Amino acid sequence: MSKRQIFLGAIVLAVLFFLIAIYYIVPGYDHLFVTHDSASSHFNHFIAFFGLAVISGFVALVNRSKGVK
Repeated sequence: MSKRQIFLGAIVLAVLFFLIAIYYIVPGYDHLFVTHDSASSHFNHFIAFFGLAVISGFVALVNRSKGVK
């Protein structure tokens, strides 16, 4: 895989994980894959997906193309 492919994939994952984190923090919706009170806010899920978004953003930052100096 080229650095550009890794960069673009990491950006897509970071955005996706961030949107999922927002989905789990907003109360009132039936959240998938939870075992209790699916309509309430799930802070632990929010932290987990936000952490994955940050890690994906870091991977994208490391693999970005270097500009001409």
